[in-house]
Amino acid sequence: MRVAAVQTGPVDDRPANAVRRAFDQLGDRTPDLVVFPELFSLPFWCVGHTRQRYFDWAEDLDGETLTTAREEVATRGCHAVVPFFERGTVAGQYFNSAAVIGPDGSLIPGVLPTGEQAPVYRKNAISSYNWGGAVNDEKYYFRNGPGFPTFPTAIGKLGVLVCYDRWFSEAWRVLALEGAEVICVPNASSGAVSELFVPSIRTWSAQNVVFSVAVNRAGHETVDGTSTQYYGLSCVVSPRGKVLAVAPEGAPAVTSAVIDLDEVSAARMDQTMYRDRRPELYSPLTRT
Repeated sequence: MRVAAVQTGPVDDRPANAVRRAFDQLGDRTPDLVVFPELFSLPFWCVGHTRQRYFDWAEDLDGETLTTAREEVATRGCHAVVPFFERGTVAGQYFNSAAVIGPDGSLIPGVLPTGEQAPVYRKNAISSYNWGGAVNDEKYYFRNGPGFPTFPTAIGKLGVLVCYDRWFSEAWRVLALEGAEVICVPNASSGAVSELFVPSIRTWSAQNVVFSVAVNRAGHETVDGTSTQYYGLSCVVSPRGKVLAVAPEGAPAVTSAVIDLDEVSAARMDQTMYRDRRPELYSPLTRT
């Protein structure tokens, strides 16, 4: 199947227009799966402001971002992973979320390891830091998600990890054990870790023997006087850790590749980590 990572740039417009521009980056490409960066329809505001007025940007499942994306997806007949700032059904709960949209424009629900349905993916690892001149205050805005659902689609079973989630190896393994064949990783990543981005995605893909589609913002964005440079480097990686496509650093772009999901099972016959797992030895991982 054909996959595309749409590396978007800075945002200074309403969400519907940002979504349309992001889809327009595809041009005449006709991918089966499109993945967009973290919170791509909004300026990335979680850079040290902690201001209540940003909660006004949150949307429900019928909000501007997903409504516009569903229209675009239905027009193109593809699948898409579409991040958005979600207002929860309980007042005061907000999430950093990503929806999986099917080719008819419908939302495809995920299935948590418990068997419960999840309407969208909600970021589980919420970051907050101040180092190297960069400040992140996502914990002020977002509640943690409920776990790691997989999304059964006509083109394969998808998993989603959002940005900081990707640093937790356990998250990748849970998705792989639940049958994910392609793990989509939307990001809004900046700073001094750019040289680790593609190598780390290669490592996690190879360790878990899955395809990965990691997509990042790119370019210079200023929000309320705070300037951030997003490094891009969106990539598609095979279950053997091979880079199939990579976008340039620092500029909007689309990177795409053709992948064959049969390679997941073929690679697992050669690379026997799943045969040799020792889960009875891993109980320390669940200690708090």
